[in-house]
Amino acid sequence: MIKGIIERPYWAGRIYFSSYGIAWFDLETFINIIRYIYQSESITVDDLDNILPSISRHKFAKTRREGSFFIRLLWHLGLLVSKDIKGKRSYVLSSYGKYVVQRVSNSSRDIWPDIIRDVFVKWYPLLVFLRYIGIKGIASVSDITNDLGGLMKKWTRILYHIGVTEGIMRRRSVAKPYNDFVVRNFFIPLAKQLDLLIIHKGKYMLSSKGKEVLSRYNNLIEDADIIRTMPGDYTIYAGIVDVLYDAKEPVLVSPWINGLLTKLVLRTLSINKRIEAIHIIVRNDKRNRIHLRELLKKIKSIDVYIHVYDRLHAKIAMSIEGPALESSANIMESSLKRNYEVGTYYKKAPFNLALAVEELLSISKRLYIEV
Repeated sequence: MIKGIIERPYWAGRIYFSSYGIAWFDLETFINIIRYIYQSESITVDDLDNILPSISRHKFAKTRREGSFFIRLLWHLGLLVSKDIKGKRSYVLSSYGKYVVQRVSNSSRDIWPDIIRDVFVKWYPLLVFLRYIGIKGIASVSDITNDLGGLMKKWTRILYHIGVTEGIMRRRSVAKPYNDFVVRNFFIPLAKQLDLLIIHKGKYMLSSKGKEVLSRYNNLIEDADIIRTMPGDYTIYAGIVDVLYDAKEPVLVSPWINGLLTKLVLRTLSINKRIEAIHIIVRNDKRNRIHLRELLKKIKSIDVYIHVYDRLHAKIAMSIEGPALESSANIMESSLKRNYEVGTYYKKAPFNLALAVEELLSISKRLYIEV
């Protein structure tokens, strides 16, 4: 295995959810889709399923099942935003998406790879793919699937066990998106058509453009990463798991909680043997107390400290010696799995965030619950 790649549960979750469903790439198809959306003003998954065979010559476009894959990808690339039209979820081009279409329309075809490369260079699954080849020097498809795919299997097994990907993964451990099919049909065509790779004796090396992209963007989002989630995207959930994964005494701050908290802590304890205690700050609400009592009944191996503050609005997960996450999401199923939420993941808890948590602990009152 190559060290220095996909080292935390958060980044594995980031890769998995931002690439969810991807299968193949074709530059002309990609451009035809964003042009079609620009002309149509809005689009649904069904619309794209129906129109794709007529705007793409790619063999996989004929299945009429690829609409959701492209829409999710475009959303994660920042080219689309969702919109409710007559009670149905639709998508429109973002201001950035319109800018990209206008650049394409005003440029010759030989410039298209440069324009679309600018779109993809901040997409984390591609950066990891390029970083791996950069470290390796030259790599075959089997190298990529064995190493990157092997790492994803490790982390998706953990994410599944704790509950993040439970219900959406068919198996407990998957290599996606770095499995053989997706590497051959998506990552290699994408990187080749964007002039990021060259072929040497059946293996792949970074081109000069690939090396340039990697040097500019390699560490772009390593220290802090802004997250936005849509229904079905559980990246913030993965961030909370990341904080708990190897913490000794983590703090969870959430005004509202439900039974998800108990499952999260219990399953984390089966993996993290370093944890000694956990602090939970919530509002002093009857429903919260019911869920906290259930938690205390099931957690006997570590100290659980409950703190309450009735004007609490912050949502934070923090390990004082490790990573931290602040977000709009409560530790509830609806927030972490079904809502549009925004957050920031930090590789190391920033001083001001640690200070905010210290103050919340200071102004909160200890709550003692009999079990």
